[in-house]
Amino acid sequence: MAAAATKQAKNLAARLKACTTSDPEYWSFRGNAKRDHCHGLMQYPAMMVPQMVRALLDEVCSVKKNLTRVGDPFVGSGTVLTEATLRGLNFIGRDINPLALLLCRVKSGPIFPEALIERADELVRRIKADRKHRVEAQFPGIDKWFKPEVKQSLSRIRRAVRDEQSVWARRFFWVALAETVRLSSNSRTSTFKLHIRSRSDLVNRVVEAEETYTRVLTRNLSKFSSLAATLREKAFLIRGHYAGQIKLALGDARLPLQADGEDEQCDLIITSPPYGDNATTVPYGQYSYLPLQWIDLCDIQSDIDTDCLRTTHELDHRSLGGSRRLPPDAVAEVRDHSPTLARALDRLRNEPRDRARRLTAFARDLGACVPHALSMLRLNGLMIWVLGNRRIAGKSVPLDGILSDFIRENGGELVARLRRSIPSKRMAIRNSVAETMGKETILVFRKAK
Repeated sequence: MAAAATKQAKNLAARLKACTTSDPEYWSFRGNAKRDHCHGLMQYPAMMVPQMVRALLDEVCSVKKNLTRVGDPFVGSGTVLTEATLRGLNFIGRDINPLALLLCRVKSGPIFPEALIERADELVRRIKADRKHRVEAQFPGIDKWFKPEVKQSLSRIRRAVRDEQSVWARRFFWVALAETVRLSSNSRTSTFKLHIRSRSDLVNRVVEAEETYTRVLTRNLSKFSSLAATLREKAFLIRGHYAGQIKLALGDARLPLQADGEDEQCDLIITSPPYGDNATTVPYGQYSYLPLQWIDLCDIQSDIDTDCLRTTHELDHRSLGGSRRLPPDAVAEVRDHSPTLARALDRLRNEPRDRARRLTAFARDLGACVPHALSMLRLNGLMIWVLGNRRIAGKSVPLDGILSDFIRENGGELVARLRRSIPSKRMAIRNSVAETMGKETILVFRKAK
């Protein structure tokens, strides 16, 4: 079996290399990154390119004929999930962000587009008939982030969604509300970070939240209908339910995944972890804070800890690198696990101490995810990580090398390393700690032991 797996990995490496040889920019998908099906239900931060995931699945499935289950420990908006279902594959994934889990639950079904269209019409009628002025959300800073008329409009939408009896339909409607909150708040949409608009912009800006919601809802219904048609055509949809198995969980990738045994192990993992702590790269938590204030969390999962919305930074604090509290021996311990990290920290020796501390905290947390990601994978299974190398204090941090060290230490064997250009990428802010990245690395590993 080991010899066959090694041959399989070599074949895959050759195919991936051939793609790059024929076109050095093959994996960039510049000008060909359309978010079809359900990939664009909302503008979630740093989404993976669907066409890239599709191409990677094509190459893996061409050499791994018995592939049945795909996993993603950082499931995000569900790009890998959707691409897996379009192939009829089983899927398992998790994320620490409740908004990500909501998106994935919607994409995993049930998928009843015709019924949703009827219920959406009723929903819009309820919104238009609502004459109440009561604001349905209360949280610190609400008056800073929303104009009075916007708060009332969002409240009418929220009441109308709550009146929907089926949770699967409410989830779909919540996603449209989440996108509406993003577009109608006083935060700038040019960044994923919560950043108040200028005074003149706030004075002159006209926001029609209910019209925005109707527009987003109509667009999402079209995308959902497209997904349903494709799944039906491939016979992957049975009476509105996906024919394969999908398991989603709200959880921290640094902790063991509760699985039902070997039957839930994956043949392939495709994932894209954060590239650094959220404060200086992509602030997923800040981005999600306002939408989640308007959504009934119990519709996402019954046991969600509401303290995750205690502040605008709480979700980011709970994410990789969010806590920089390091015991005295932490730096030495993390260095021992990654020679690449040790060299990067040495280059930061003369920089302010918080720079090395921030990198160490993130690397510690990323390293803690690797054993649990590998535990999701069958022996000789493949894992693909897509990540970018950020900069700290003007110095490049080879995150791909650091992650490779962690994976090798836990029994992974490198199959291929690919590079791709990023046509555009929005970061938290452009400053001395983080700057816009133009390249990503695709790491392909095999679980060898």
